[in-house]
Amino acid sequence: MATLKQLKTFIAVADYKKMSEAAKKLYISQPTVSQSISDLEEEYQTQLFKRFSKELKITPAGLLLLNHAREIVSIHEQLEQSMKNINALRPLRIGATLTIGNTLMGTLVETLNHKFPDIDVTVFVENTKIIEHRMIHNELDIAIVEGIIVRQEIITKPVLEDSLCIICGKEHPFTTRTSISMEDLRYQNFIMREKGSGTRSIFENIMLTHHIPFVIKWECSSRCAIVDAVRHNLGLGILSQRCVKEYVEKGDIFTCPVEGVSMKRYFYLCHNQNHPMNSQMQDFADLIMTMSS
Repeated sequence: MATLKQLKTFIAVADYKKMSEAAKKLYISQPTVSQSISDLEEEYQTQLFKRFSKELKITPAGLLLLNHAREIVSIHEQLEQSMKNINALRPLRIGATLTIGNTLMGTLVETLNHKFPDIDVTVFVENTKIIEHRMIHNELDIAIVEGIIVRQEIITKPVLEDSLCIICGKEHPFTTRTSISMEDLRYQNFIMREKGSGTRSIFENIMLTHHIPFVIKWECSSRCAIVDAVRHNLGLGILSQRCVKEYVEKGDIFTCPVEGVSMKRYFYLCHNQNHPMNSQMQDFADLIMTMSS
């Protein structure tokens, strides 16, 4: 029967596609990694990887083992964590994408701390792509994201409605318009979120669907930096209405409604199906659902 150490080694090889890279990440020798994979293949009488010159490619049998291995390792880590904290706090690692981190997480965690003082919350804020990666590697328990999750292992549920909006500075010609058309956006300069952002992906899909080319002049992950660039009339921006509300109310920037185009979207609550739902994850999920009802 496969040992926990063998399964962790196997997962590392599957993730990094090279035994040398897996060895570096695990701080063990490459021959040790190679022997672990050979032992597993002998144990199950099947090939787990096809060997190529530049990288390894996992086989269908390897994929089957990988799914079970991730689940076993996750359960073991949860057991270790639970036993260490059996008489203490309930740890909860929450991931949030940047829009949610900028507008909602403070309120959510404050409410969670008030209702469940025994939950020890750690928050990680990044874009959707990185949050997804951390969930796959069991670095997060649960997350709220604005973008689309690709990996099938991650269960997603729409929980909160949101809407994107195009913003411009005081000197931009759009400030005198009550609305604009998609054609008005053709070849406009934009201050955009970074690649991997759910906000950016949704906007790019809208522009692609309507065959509207545009120019990216800035890329950044900071809401404040985007607003400041827009305020100085360096281009248009695209952000959640939640992110720009205070700036619009102060008259620093203006929103530009687009005729006939819906920019509504959802925030998604998600967790890895290989990570069993514990009590603190459920308490957090229940809190989100009360907010959306």
